[in-house]
Formats: sequence, C-alpha cells, structure tokens
Amino acid sequence: MVFLSTICVAAIAAALFKILVPENKFSKQLSLLTAGVFLLVGITAFSGAELDLDISAFEEDADDKMDDFSSGVNERLREEICGKMEEKVRALLMQSEIYPEQIHVIVNISGLYGIDITEIRIVLKEDSTEELAHTAENLLKRELSENVKITVSVKR
Repeated sequence: MVFLSTICVAAIAAALFKILVPENKFSKQLSLLTAGVFLLVGITAFSGAELDLDISAFEEDADDKMDDFSSGVNERLREEICGKMEEKVRALLMQSEIYPEQIHVIVNISGLYGIDITEIRIVLKEDSTEELAHTAENLLKRELSENVKITVSVKR
C-alpha cells in the first residue's frame, strides 16, 4: 500500500511541476529531471527504503561549526585587545616610573561592534607603597574612560 501511495504522490507532484513550469528552451531538461525524480521515488518505494530529506542534522552541524568559528574569533579578538591594552597601560605607568608586576585587562564582547574594556587590574611589586598604588590608580582614571573599573593593589 505504501508503494502505491508513494507512486501516486510522486506522479501528482510531477504533473503539478510540469504544469507550473512554463514551456521554454529548457523543457527537455525539466522533463528529464522530472522523470529522474519520479524514477528515484519509484525505486525507493519499491525497495522499501525511505527517502530521508531531513536536513535538520546538517543545519545543526553547520550551526555548531559556525558557533565554534565565532567563539574562536571572539577569543582571538579578546586576546588581541587585552594584549594591546596591557602594553599601553604598562607604557603609561612606566612614564611615571611605576613598574607593575601584573596587568589584567577584562574585555566584554557582546556582538558586532560591542567590545568593551570593563576592568583593568594592576598588581604592583611587593616593595611598592600604598601611595604609589593610589598614584597609579589616579593616573589611569585620568587617562581611561570613566566606564572602566580600575583596581590597583600591592602584592603581599
């Protein structure tokens, strides 16, 4: 019964396709294509195999690959921004003879054109004073955007 219903549906679809496609110089090619599809449906119906035209598995795979690519690009961009910002902050502090031991830059990437430096954490050497830490913090607050949180601490 499945065989006959499949053949009938394929025949109706082929007839509708021929009616909907206007006659032109490609009519022979379209007839050949229609006959090929009809033949393929007939063979798969006769053999009992089901023709699986579900592309959702391919879409999910493509989405996963795109997500992996996108996250890789975002991570590379984050590393690049953090590295450049660390170099600039280090150079700015060194002009005032402040030598940080560690500089941590925290970046938020929230979409296309949505890149924000949210926080900069500076760790000064053990022999630094709290006064030097305040000087470094004030210097960075003057030079950077007010939206950037600045934390300067002395290593203990």
